[in-house]
Amino acid sequence: MKRGALVAALAVTAIARPGAASPLFELVGDSQGRGGLSARINTDGAAAAYFNPALLIDIEPGVDLGVYFVATEIGVTLDGRSMAAICAGGACDVPSVSGRGPESFRHGGTGEPISDPTMPTAWLEDGTAELSARPRQGAGSGHVKRAYQTLGLATPILGGKVMLGLFAMIPLGEFTTARSFYNDEREQYFSNSLHPELYADRLTATSLAFGGGFRVHRTVSLGFTFTLSLANRAAAPVYVSNLNDLDTTLLDSDIAVEAAVSPHFGVSWKPTDDVHAVATVHTPQSFQITTAFDYVLATGQEQSTELNFTHSYMPLTIAAAGNYRLRPTGRPLDLTAQLTWARWSQYEDRHGERPSGEYAWSDTIGAVVGARWDLGPVFAWMDLNYQPSPVPPQTGRSNYVDNDRAGLALGVDRKVRLWDSRFRVGLDLLGQVLFDRHVTKFIVPDGGTSEEYPDFVRDEVPDDAIDVLGQPVPVREGLQTNNPGFPGFASKGYVGGVGVHLAIDY
Repeated sequence: MKRGALVAALAVTAIARPGAASPLFELVGDSQGRGGLSARINTDGAAAAYFNPALLIDIEPGVDLGVYFVATEIGVTLDGRSMAAICAGGACDVPSVSGRGPESFRHGGTGEPISDPTMPTAWLEDGTAELSARPRQGAGSGHVKRAYQTLGLATPILGGKVMLGLFAMIPLGEFTTARSFYNDEREQYFSNSLHPELYADRLTATSLAFGGGFRVHRTVSLGFTFTLSLANRAAAPVYVSNLNDLDTTLLDSDIAVEAAVSPHFGVSWKPTDDVHAVATVHTPQSFQITTAFDYVLATGQEQSTELNFTHSYMPLTIAAAGNYRLRPTGRPLDLTAQLTWARWSQYEDRHGERPSGEYAWSDTIGAVVGARWDLGPVFAWMDLNYQPSPVPPQTGRSNYVDNDRAGLALGVDRKVRLWDSRFRVGLDLLGQVLFDRHVTKFIVPDGGTSEEYPDFVRDEVPDDAIDVLGQPVPVREGLQTNNPGFPGFASKGYVGGVGVHLAIDY
């Protein structure tokens, strides 16, 4: 029945088509112009439809098209098991006895099967005649290059009293991906690897925002915008006639998509030509995949269950920013500062689980400073940012991989007039460094149990385990685990981006 359930779960997950959130926007900023990483105050194009719709009322109507490339090189290095003194001689490996693993082990005192049996470490590392090998970190996902089509549109309505904006970054190649993974010992059954938590497939979701801005006073404007959120429900009735031959499995599908929007808000205050302040609120964003399956066996047994996946979660985010204009040489020089608070403490991972206890995530405050130079037909800008990680040191059971990040964004655009039309041609560059981070795992103290210390590395072979002959399982004392992050791991890397765009002003 478990094998039938697994077939159903995989089939439904493959069928379901996910929706979109906007982690890509937050990572690369305004990819079509002057906004850069301080886009909540400096955007002068359709990107304001996401970052701060209150700015839309002051931008030039027009269309902006471009191409943007992003490369992520995030390396995860696992500490060797031999580095831990308690693992000498393979003492931390999950053993097998007479070709059988923990599924055959029992508790010595009660004779009851051990709960949630795992597989022998050697099976994962080397494979068997029936099982493909899954070596630790053999399937990491931090090295990816992606290209996007960028699209911006701004147009006035109601006699120019309201400006509407549309901003999108659409992946070229794979339209979207949604790959889930566990962040503890459960991932041993799948990739047996660690993955960057806030990157990977989060950068493939189609990012789309639509909003409008209007003026309520000559110095104050407001804006409202929406990003698309989809809830996908997929069910698969399954009939399994022979558990020993899954090719006989029969599968139906029942798929539904429910659309919703995540609203966002912005306000802009410009009391003088030289002073500008803004504030924005972005509500939580994500897309959900619910996979339900109901399987029937030839024996007449029937069971059903439901799994929930959360992809591309973005938390409640509140930002404030200010600009001050200097005129040292007669040409405007704008200096910018921006602070962004994000409620990462409510984060839900790809399996809809929320980090908790000693390893709950923290809310963060990120900062950006920048400058903009107006040189007539040429406009140049630069931003520096720092974004702390919300993830605490992963010294326990969980393996969320994330790093503090700092970056530099540069850009230039030039106004061109051709065929009685106004154009802007621009180039954007981005580089962000993920600082080196290393953690060493804690283990359950002597005399303790995984039940008493649920946040520590789980002992997958209890100290009283016996085999089918009633004999003590070898190396059962102490810690035996296949957690891919044990006994520790390090991560670091960078994110790079480059884009070109062409704007046509009406």
